[in-house]
Amino acid sequence: MFKHILVPLDGSGLSLKAGRRAIDLAKREKSRLSAMMACPTYQHLADKGYPPPVLKANRKGWENDMAERARGILEQFAAEAEQSGVTCATVVVVDDPPHHAIVETARENDCDLIVMGSHGHGGVKQFILGSQTSGVLSHSKIPVLVYR
Repeated sequence: MFKHILVPLDGSGLSLKAGRRAIDLAKREKSRLSAMMACPTYQHLADKGYPPPVLKANRKGWENDMAERARGILEQFAAEAEQSGVTCATVVVVDDPPHHAIVETARENDCDLIVMGSHGHGGVKQFILGSQTSGVLSHSKIPVLVYR
């Protein structure tokens, strides 16, 4: 039924549980996966009133640190999928709002299902999910499976 499933992750326990269910589904359906992280831009966080990030003093440094963290989480997830016999590509997107990045990544990669957690990290750690789930549900033209 599904040929290509997109799994947005943020490193939270719930997003990883949703990802594991997506691996199970992909294995059963003989689908492939694309795992992604949508990292907020430095400006997005500043506009939301968060204090300047401690990681780096400049925007490019912030975005590079976020992308590096995302790659680590995605590589671990892809290895878990591969161990289960499921092909998994990874995508890191630094863009705002994250729900837009998720919907666009699904469209650009011809995904036919998005599997995501109902909420993720809060505060500065919120990369995707939570209110982003509502955004994906509102804007996606493909089915979205929300894991609670």
